[in-house]
Amino acid sequence: MPTKKSTARRKLHALDLLCRAGTGIAPIAPAACRQIRELVGADAASIFWLDENGLPQGFFHEDSPESARDLFVNEFERLFIGPAELNVTALARTPGPRVGRIARPDKAYFSSNTFNLLVRASGHRHSLDLRIDLEGRARAVVLLFRSGQRAFETTDASALEQVTPYLQQAIASPVTQQLWSCSARRGHMLIDVSGERLSMLDEDAELLLKMCTLVGQDIRLCGPIRSPPRVVRELCARLQGRAIVRETLPIPGGRLEVTARRLTALEDGAEQVLVTLELEEPRRLETIDRVLALDVSPLQQKIAFVAALGGSRGDSLSATGISNEALKKHLAAIYAAAGVDSWEKLTRELNLGRP
Repeated sequence: MPTKKSTARRKLHALDLLCRAGTGIAPIAPAACRQIRELVGADAASIFWLDENGLPQGFFHEDSPESARDLFVNEFERLFIGPAELNVTALARTPGPRVGRIARPDKAYFSSNTFNLLVRASGHRHSLDLRIDLEGRARAVVLLFRSGQRAFETTDASALEQVTPYLQQAIASPVTQQLWSCSARRGHMLIDVSGERLSMLDEDAELLLKMCTLVGQDIRLCGPIRSPPRVVRELCARLQGRAIVRETLPIPGGRLEVTARRLTALEDGAEQVLVTLELEEPRRLETIDRVLALDVSPLQQKIAFVAALGGSRGDSLSATGISNEALKKHLAAIYAAAGVDSWEKLTRELNLGRP
């Protein structure tokens, strides 16, 4: 029977691998939320990522209604800015405590829009927050939620603080461009050349836009989308003198590639732009899932992860600090769990033949 400490170590180990995926924080947000929620013991988790000025860019929430998400991404400044609004912007302010600012709020908080339109509307009552700083600036806020009467305690805050260095690495590490693969999810829209009027939006494009949860893009999550998002308007402005332009947006679970192509003018002389939306998924997350599925110790999974990334046996020695003799013993267990008999075959098995 795993102990509480060993379970916590495994959760942190899994989070460590996710944060080394080279994707940035947005694509790993769903998987990271699950590990953090289970580490602390909460009913739901969310991660908000911020730009370099500390303003919310996007978020992933495990358990919130579409209406609450829509208010956050489209009505943030109107509804959630004010002295009683203990929201993501307030929690991201530095200096100040990095953890637990919302765990014991004053009475005014329970009359705020933040609590009533976001937290309580999602079925939660108790919250626990953690600010992730990088180079003196807030770059993410993690929020945990509980319903019922069980409030978060000091021990929960201490457990949550442990995730800080891992999320810092996810934010700081450069995104590896070669690790993305196109999914089968693709949609299209037709707009006028100014980018202001939407002529056509297919069902797949609407679904892709609504899964973004990006702040400031003017994407309505409730009801039909009736106007192009900001990124499309910006692409149309860049189309001047060009046939095609692209932009990539990091979103929960992957990234969205937005491509705008100028079309031949219609008979009446009006030009149109075809916008293609395509979801790209990080292949490395699949590899990490296969590493975590190996029935071996966290240290042995770390060794296997080096192989999965295409590293050498020598690289695994550097990554773990163990001796060559110890590595041989660990590799025997790893090979047995993976059903292989060499480092090269382990690399292929964990990547399923992918480069």
